[in-house]
Amino acid sequence: MKKNIFLDKNAEKELREFDEEVQLEFEAYFKILEIEGKLDFPSARKVTKDIFEIRIKLKGEYRGFYAYIGKLGIIILHFFRKKTQKTPVKDLEVAQRRLKQYEP
Repeated sequence: MKKNIFLDKNAEKELREFDEEVQLEFEAYFKILEIEGKLDFPSARKVTKDIFEIRIKLKGEYRGFYAYIGKLGIIILHFFRKKTQKTPVKDLEVAQRRLKQYEP
């Protein structure tokens, strides 16, 4: 089912800090999300009840957190470059805090 993709304004700034090649890879996943409405493992995985992550391995490891809002929308919440095996708690907290702004 087709979904509308929205980027949080802060997430958009974070994305623009990455190399163009990494940005294009994320944008390709946004297009799949828009058309298919979901991404499958290993491209994405669920990290909390409401938040999913896009996983990119290109010149390092990058993550983008997103969540579903309503039946037809997806909000991209936060981007970061992964430097350790485990997802940093602070990055997940940023995504959770931003998601609260979009909940009714």
